[in-house]
Formats: sequence, C-alpha cells, structure tokens
Amino acid sequence: MKARLLFLVLFSVAFVSSLSAQVPSPPQSLHVEQGLYGGAILHWDSSMYAGAYRVYRSSYESPFSPVAVVRHTEFVDWAVYPYRAYFYYVTAFNEAGESNPSDSVKFELDRPPVPPVHGVIQGVVLDNDTHQPIREAVVQFFRHEGLWSARTHADTSGAYSVSLDTGRYFVRADKFGYEPQWYNNAARIESAWVVDLHQDTVTADFSPNAFVAVLRPFHRLRELEDETGYFGGFPFERMELPELGFLHGVVWVGRTDSAGNYTAHVFSGARYIVMAFKPGYLLKFYQDKRSPFDADRLFLARDTSGIDFSLLPNPVAVNSISGMVMDSSGIGVPSHLVLFRRFPHAIIPVRFRMTDSVGPSPASDVTAEFRLPAGYYLLKAIPVEGYAAAWFSASNCGVSNWHGADSIHVTGDVPGINVCVVPSSGGGFARIAGQVTQSPGSALPKSSGAKSSTPAAGVTVYALSVATNAVIGSDVTEDDGSFSIANLPPGSYSIVIDKEGFTTASAPAYTVDGSNGYEVTTATAGITPDVALSVTPGVVVLPKEYRLEQNYPNPFNPMTAIRFEIAGKSVVSLRIYNLIGQHVASLVDAVLDAGNYRTQWNAQDNNGGSVGSGIYFAKLVASPVNGSGQVFSQVRKMILLK
Repeated sequence: MKARLLFLVLFSVAFVSSLSAQVPSPPQSLHVEQGLYGGAILHWDSSMYAGAYRVYRSSYESPFSPVAVVRHTEFVDWAVYPYRAYFYYVTAFNEAGESNPSDSVKFELDRPPVPPVHGVIQGVVLDNDTHQPIREAVVQFFRHEGLWSARTHADTSGAYSVSLDTGRYFVRADKFGYEPQWYNNAARIESAWVVDLHQDTVTADFSPNAFVAVLRPFHRLRELEDETGYFGGFPFERMELPELGFLHGVVWVGRTDSAGNYTAHVFSGARYIVMAFKPGYLLKFYQDKRSPFDADRLFLARDTSGIDFSLLPNPVAVNSISGMVMDSSGIGVPSHLVLFRRFPHAIIPVRFRMTDSVGPSPASDVTAEFRLPAGYYLLKAIPVEGYAAAWFSASNCGVSNWHGADSIHVTGDVPGINVCVVPSSGGGFARIAGQVTQSPGSALPKSSGAKSSTPAAGVTVYALSVATNAVIGSDVTEDDGSFSIANLPPGSYSIVIDKEGFTTASAPAYTVDGSNGYEVTTATAGITPDVALSVTPGVVVLPKEYRLEQNYPNPFNPMTAIRFEIAGKSVVSLRIYNLIGQHVASLVDAVLDAGNYRTQWNAQDNNGGSVGSGIYFAKLVASPVNGSGQVFSQVRKMILLK
C-alpha cells in the first residue's frame, strides 16, 4: 500500500513537471473597450500552461513592442490618446517559452467634437491679496446650459486666451492652493456672471490657503501596478496640481482651516507619505523632507495626531529651468522630478514635482518647470513605470549614476533641460529583493555606540543583465532600505545602486532561476559618503581654456597620471567610471582656482581595494563659480592591463 502511494505521488510530480515544460497555447477571444475613466481595457480567455501574459502594442507610427506583463487575463492601458489608432495582441509564456500571438485588435478613443471658432475670450488671472499674476492657473469655460466646452492655462504673466464658438459662457479659474473662483469673484456658479463671447477681458481673483495631501509611497505604487495592471496606480487616485504636476497615488487631499488645522480620512493599516503646499511657500514632506523618496513613511493603524508642518516662504526667484522627460525617440515619459542644489561639499534636494501628463505621448505634455535662485543644480527623473531613472546629461541618454550627471548653471531662464531615459525591459516573473545600507565612512563621525551601518532610504536600485549590461528593472528603497525588483526574466543580474553624495565600490550579482523558485529576497548592497582626494597644483601658468589631457601612461598598470587645465575658478570634479557607468573612484571634488593640475590614480589601491583589467573612463566636470561660462565636461578613455 505504501509503495503504491509513493508511486502515485511520484507520478503526480512528473505529470505537473511535464505540464510546466510545455509552451502555452495562444490566448483566445481578445477584445478591447474604452473604460469609464478612459484608457483601453483588454480582456482575453486564459491559456493552458500559462505562467503569465505579455501584452504587445503598436500604432501607425511604431512597430509592435511589449508594454506589460500581467498574471491575470485583463490589462488597462492608460497611455492612449485621441486622434491615434492602437493595435494590440497578447501572448502567454512560462519557463518553456512564449506562445504564438493572439488575434490582434484595434482601439481608438472616442473623439470629442471640435466646436467651430468664431471669437476669443481672454483675460488675466490675479491674486486677490497681492494683485500679482497667477502662473499656470486652469481656466475652464462652460456653456450657459451647463455643458463643459473648453479649458486652457494661464501663462507666466497670468494671461489666458481661448477661441470658442459664439455664445454665453460661465468662466471658472482653478489653481492648486486657491479656492476655485467663478467670474466675477463668485464662489458658486449660482452667483457667477454670464460672459458674452465678445467681452475682451475676464479677471478671476483668488485667496490662498495651505493644502495637505496624503500619498502612497512609490514602492507601493509599483506593487499596485503589478497586482492590478493599472499604470501608475488606481485612476481615481490621480490628481493634476498646477506647479506640482500630475500626482499618482493621492488617497486624500484637503485644505487647512483658518487656524492651519486639517483632518485627513484614509484607510488604516497602510503606509503613507504626507506633504503640505501653499502658494508662495516651499513644498515640504513630513519631517522637513523635500522629496517623496526620502520622506518619512507613516504607518497609520489608528487615529494619529501631530503630523505637523512648518512651511517656509519661497525665496523670490527670477530664474527658471524647464524641459521634458523623454526617451531616445523623443516620446514623453511621465516622471517624478527631483532637483538638487550643488554646493562644493554637498548635494541637497531642493524641489520636487511631477511632469504634466498621465502618459508617454505627446511629448509636449510631459513638461516641467522650476522657479529657482541662481546656482548650480542636478536634475533626476524617476519615471512612473516602464523606464529606468536617469540624471540630466546634455550628451548621454539614461545616465544612471549621479557622478555622470551634468551640472545646470541657472542664471535667468534656462529652457531645454531634457532628461533622456531608457526603457527597463522586464517581461518576466522573477524577483530580486533585499536591503541597501549606509556605512558612515570617513566623512561621518562614529560615536562609540553608533551602528556600523544604517538603512538607506531613497536609493535607486537597478538590476542589470550580466549578459548585456542593460537595465531590466529598478526600484527606489523605502525608509527601511528595502527594495523589490519584480517582473525579471530568469537569469543573472548585477545590483547597481545610485544615491546623490554617495558611492559604492561593488555591484553584487545574483541569479534567479528554478533552483531558488525564481526569487531572491536577501540581496544586499552598501553605500558610503564620497570623500574628496588630494590635488597637486601644476606649473603656475594660467590657461585660457578648460581641458582634460589623456592620461599617461596608457595602457597602465597599476598607476597613471592625469593632467587637466582650469581657465577660471570653478567647482571641479574628476571621477573614474567603468564600462557600465559605475563610479569607481573620485580623484577631485573641490573648488579650484585657475591653473594647471596633475593628479594620479592607483588602481591597485583604489579606496582600499583593487579593480580589474579593462576599459575605464576619466570624466572632468568644471562649473565656473562666477557664472561667466557654460559647464565644461570632457571624458578620456583609459586601459588598465594587469
């Protein structure tokens, strides 16, 4: 009897194994419909042997490419727009391979009717107290019978203009941080004046108040997308806020009363981040943090008080930077944007906002602007989904480490600061999770009772394919240093991390396959503060230009000398990178006077350890402190032979 039971168990295991080894059948009955909140909703029948499903999309302008991997038989594509046709097909896959495609379907959003143009309504939006122009206010126009007709945005001077069919309209102005106003100074439509099309000027006044918003952390939004297929979280948790962009994961937003008090109602048993905003003041997250990635997470299991904010007035800023986040083909990518102020010995986050779009097209919708004091800045984009985080670089796309970013010298208005991001292909069912910790390093004092390392929040973690060095997935660590990169194809990956002001000397590798259930949950990595190394001045002959000389000798083993010229007092950095863009060594990080300089790199004693043979790059970045010239950047290739 026991022998027979054992045989049945072995037979069952073998039968299940044989099923998992078969390529799935193609999905059937694929159909698509428009959702209540927009977007294309796809449904299909389940396939035999399927472990997951891969959704492909194309348009008349582009070939089919994968856009999502889901484990259920439904997907919602929010990145669709009117006046364009989209085509979809779905495949099923497991470890044995990928099925043939399903039948394809076509989708087009319902197109709103275009009203005939017969006249113009224009005006200026002003602050009721200061009488200053309100930038980026949203002005909406409703027909007298109550039907919405059009909307526009006020420009930097508060002016707006729109062409409409003749008729009578109600006009309303909205601005985040202000009470909505109907023309003329009416809080409700019942008291609003009806505007004739031929009236030239409409002025809407506002009164400022502080707002508080409760958001889901970025990590939770990624989990929700994996669980539900919704791009950027639930559609009813999205909100477009002028000056802050199109936020995702907004579970509550409200205004403080006259005494500055607020009460937010949210679901218990979850982690949240909280921010406060008021026109004319700097945006803050709880505990004086400036970005949602470094913000403290609040676990709300019961009624909680004391989540207080102290807002600081925004300094008068006559300078700005503006641009967009896009891929290498120019398609816009909705993203988080964090702006850092660069000082000689520190990099500090100073601004946060989102781009102004819910989807990756058209490019003109995925823009952003910051108003700033003059100075030197770095800009990082963290896409909502589908792309890897990247730093601004004028010449490179997908710069994944802050050491390779270009400094932005802000004096006046600086347009065209476009961050180029690269897709993170994903498309699998494996996962790598773990923790990033911060070691004190020599730049931070150690007390006798201090821990040797602490969890590192706000660290971008990339999973790079060992075979191709391509970014396959990424995440940003939580306040406990944890990260989780899902949807990876089985294989071997290097874990590469990036955090402004920090560096790492290694990229641990992990393999996810059938031997570990396609999951690694104990991945670890560490960061340490950057430490500036010494610089030896060369001959005192003031150069007329900036220049990075070729290192000598080259090839070298293990030491090489690097000379460079600085034409004027500048913030200078000279760093070494490997082939995949990882920071290897910091040779210079200081403010230097004009002159000729020489330093050297010892690859045998590189911050306490050696590096292997291969190709490396020395990058010199010099930012003039007097604002008289553009940021200089030059790269030289070096070969280490051991």
